[in-house]
Amino acid sequence: MSRFTLTKRARPMRRHATLSAVAATAFAVLAPALGPAADAEAASTATVTCASPSVPIYHVDAIAQLRRWSYTNPLEITPGWAQQQIGDGWGGLNVFSGGSGVLYAIDSSGNLNWYKDQNYGGGVQSWDPASASVIGTGWGGFTSVFAGGQGDIYAIDSAGALHWYGYTGTNGVSSWAPNSGAVIGTGWNGFTNVFAGGQGIIYAVDGSGNIRWYQYSDPTSSTGTWAGGGTIGAGWNAFTQFGSTGGGIIFARDASGNLWWYRDMDPLGGSSSWANGGNGINEGTGWGPSQIVADVNGCTAS
Repeated sequence: MSRFTLTKRARPMRRHATLSAVAATAFAVLAPALGPAADAEAASTATVTCASPSVPIYHVDAIAQLRRWSYTNPLEITPGWAQQQIGDGWGGLNVFSGGSGVLYAIDSSGNLNWYKDQNYGGGVQSWDPASASVIGTGWGGFTSVFAGGQGDIYAIDSAGALHWYGYTGTNGVSSWAPNSGAVIGTGWNGFTNVFAGGQGIIYAVDGSGNIRWYQYSDPTSSTGTWAGGGTIGAGWNAFTQFGSTGGGIIFARDASGNLWWYRDMDPLGGSSSWANGGNGINEGTGWGPSQIVADVNGCTAS
């Protein structure tokens, strides 16, 4: 299936909130606090459940094909991959996961497009008929956009303000929660990479290569509060791209195109507790320069 053959659009689109219409109240992130050493495997360990039979990771290859990689062992340090092409014509898009097979893509005109991989657990190419529906406009001005898996979408503007959006539509309908576009944090332009870990968890890598843990208490609204801000690891500036399948599972790509697996053992608590003594496991090569679009709903911590 070519992305550009999906011509069906949702009902007449309602433009979502823009930077000029954000809510006046901003919830600044907590001041960073220095955390414990990165490689300590501490006692705090979450119980994590992952989707069966596999969790998907997507990437756009060098010839603009969309590929789904089905990962059967996200909690293990041994790879178990199966991959297939599920689309083409995906070049030039900023693609990120909405969880459970939902993909968002920002095109060169700043349109936010909705897709649903109906066989995200593995299997033949199958797309929801409403895939490629435009659900919003004006998304091209953000420096970073990522989603947490519950319809929540986070966007960082050039001034470092973190905006919250709540997508409430289904099947490509343009429907947004009240206060979408509200500023829920400031100072986020100090990070080189920011990505979601599901369940309100956000990881941020600063200019010194420290990885910091944050959790937003209510991902389904603009009125949540923040926990965390502490350093839970160091040396993460060796990587150029990140993705999480949720539950503390993090994939990181280095400058040579190697993909590395890490597991944060305390994703709900924010302590520095890592599997394998904090050492990454090489899960494959040839991942540069594509994005890592990991299904953020793949694993859940409790």
